[in-house]
Amino acid sequence: MYIRVFNLKDMAKADYDRILKRSEMETDSILSDVGKVIEDVKTHGDHALVEYTRQFDQLSIEVDQIRVSREEIKAAYEKVDKETIAAIRTLAGNVKRFHAAQMPNKMWSMEVSPGLVAGQINIPLAKVGCYVPGGRGWFPSAVMMSVLPAKVAGVPEVIVCTPAAPDGAVPPGTLIACDVCGADAVFCVGGSQAVAAMAYGTQTVPKVDKIVGPGSKWVLAAFKLLYGQVEIGTHAGPGEGLIIADESADPEFAAADICIQAEHGLDSAGVLVTHVKELAYAVQAKIGRHIERLNDYRKEFVVESLKKYGAIIITESLEESISFANAYAVEHLEIMTREPLQDMQKIENAGGIYLGHYTPLSTGCFGSGPNHVLPTGRRAMVSGGLKTADFYKAVTFEYFSKEGLSNLRDAMVKLADYEGFPAHGNAILERFAKDR
Repeated sequence: MYIRVFNLKDMAKADYDRILKRSEMETDSILSDVGKVIEDVKTHGDHALVEYTRQFDQLSIEVDQIRVSREEIKAAYEKVDKETIAAIRTLAGNVKRFHAAQMPNKMWSMEVSPGLVAGQINIPLAKVGCYVPGGRGWFPSAVMMSVLPAKVAGVPEVIVCTPAAPDGAVPPGTLIACDVCGADAVFCVGGSQAVAAMAYGTQTVPKVDKIVGPGSKWVLAAFKLLYGQVEIGTHAGPGEGLIIADESADPEFAAADICIQAEHGLDSAGVLVTHVKELAYAVQAKIGRHIERLNDYRKEFVVESLKKYGAIIITESLEESISFANAYAVEHLEIMTREPLQDMQKIENAGGIYLGHYTPLSTGCFGSGPNHVLPTGRRAMVSGGLKTADFYKAVTFEYFSKEGLSNLRDAMVKLADYEGFPAHGNAILERFAKDR
């Protein structure tokens, strides 16, 4: 069998912990190696990028090939069929509209108390770096999900780093997406070295204020190590999907959907949790048919990832299935139940939620509107997916009239005295000094 079935109540702790932690175990084990890459890029800049591209990607590039030229981007349109270009434009439009709806007013204010007006102004970040993965596939969709919300937020400079295809060039579909979405520059470099380049800057790649985008365990490890040197957006590592299903679920649908995130790589995860025993074993029996339909490249990923981090888990009730899902805190959550909208109200931890029998999580991957850069490794416990607000600073302001300050003078001076900050209180009292 391609995937094991477990009874939650009888599940061995080692199996439970392995399924729950998934690829985070692998990420932790490579932190030292990634740290060396980061330090090398910090010290040697472009020359380190060239060397690591040769070492990791088996590609020989020169420094002047790191930045993709405008001519290469224009040429990409001749290498991709018109239908694919149209699909990129259509789906990018969905993503842009959804993230525009997330954008608040540029400024708002209110009268907090008589004579005191306070508010907030939303200021875009100056420079953002978007990591677009490659190697295991080519992702125009990842360009849409990272570049567009930054542009919607008003970021003036948005750059993209992405690895080259085996032919040594950035895939044309990725370049077209960069052009359609308004990326200001594209750099042909991937992996942890690309993250380091954006964090510190090199002779060619500019230093950015924030890095966003999904990536492999190597990219995720770089995110961990560089947090503080540069702001990191949603920590989106190896893909993971979990399905909550009841007796209304179609086992063919569920079997197909378990494979969605599993085909991203050897360190991805696919899980089904259900209280319906018959459904669990039906899915187990049918999943092989869906795996066999894949090409050998993706089949290898699915088979290995389901072996390591895949599971079908039988619970005692729908409520227990939901409880397990909240503990798992998955990147992509499907609710394949009779009342998905009702059941969604009980979900506390998930990156993105896909409701009903006709919303496989793959719909969100390609441009339905919501962002597919979502927290992995149980980070959905404390964060959600990438959004427009991630690209601006919410700066507060306040204005007191003399009367307004007078109204709060005594309370503020009293608290300043209690906290032991006399200069704070004196600055307020000075404005009401008798000899002025």
